[in-house]
Amino acid sequence: MHVGRDAIYRRLRGDTSLTADEMMRLAEIYHLRTEVSSSRKKRAGALRYPDGHGIVRSEFDYFTQLHQRLEHLNQLPGASFDFASPELPMYYELATPTLRAFKIFMFGITTWNLEKWKNRNFSTDLISDSLHRLVEVTVADHYRVPARELWSVGVLDVTLRQVNYMAQVGKFADSGDLKRIFSELHQIVNHLERMVRTGKRFSLKDGPQPSSCDFRVYHNELSNTSNLVLVKSDIRPFLFTSLLTPNYVATSDPDLCAEAQVWFDNLVEHGSALHADSGKYAAQYFGYLRNLIQKYEQLAQMGQYVF
Repeated sequence: MHVGRDAIYRRLRGDTSLTADEMMRLAEIYHLRTEVSSSRKKRAGALRYPDGHGIVRSEFDYFTQLHQRLEHLNQLPGASFDFASPELPMYYELATPTLRAFKIFMFGITTWNLEKWKNRNFSTDLISDSLHRLVEVTVADHYRVPARELWSVGVLDVTLRQVNYMAQVGKFADSGDLKRIFSELHQIVNHLERMVRTGKRFSLKDGPQPSSCDFRVYHNELSNTSNLVLVKSDIRPFLFTSLLTPNYVATSDPDLCAEAQVWFDNLVEHGSALHADSGKYAAQYFGYLRNLIQKYEQLAQMGQYVF
């Protein structure tokens, strides 16, 4: 130790702490391992809010941040994504004006806790034209990337329950908006089926073009309970998963990304493809969604609601 007897006693009594050099010397004498193996290292939290994420203080904040993130995604070489969600992906829900306004209003009074909309009835007038334009551009960015998606027959459940509840408690300022939402849901389902049949991604307003990105959809009811987007590129993967929808956290941790990819691929392997050749199977799937919309629409027309 190269110290005197008194110094040793002070260390034994705990009056003086061992220095780093002294601890390393003892480790050397007694052949103690000082390195920390990879299996023993404590793993730092990998999931976090993405860089640039800020607190949502207005309905514009969230979509401004999301738009910037999608622009970065579109710049990644070889970018594509795998999307799994138990509900209708947000960029389909936001494709039509009335449903878009309704979903933004719902995010505002729940997740974002916007004071200005508390105790207000839903009205399309609450959503400005400038926000509609921003969301339309943001939604359009999604269609510029090839994708595989996992759907279940419950993709409309959350939205239909929200619409049903808001109607039940009298939160529609204009009853005509309720009818328009059901009409737009039918438009969206028609659009989804058209993309499935063509195997291409394109916006609701556009048809498939030679430059349209590839699109593959799989129906799986086994374990599709996670809401995640796995972005793949020639650089590295990124994983986004919902936290208080529509907010989300992200990671580029290779182990988490790899685990999510295995999970997704397993569901695809055990799922059923929805495409042009799936014939009756695809017709039954979309027929179920249309019947579900009609059921809620009829109940609304009769003034009856289901919990």
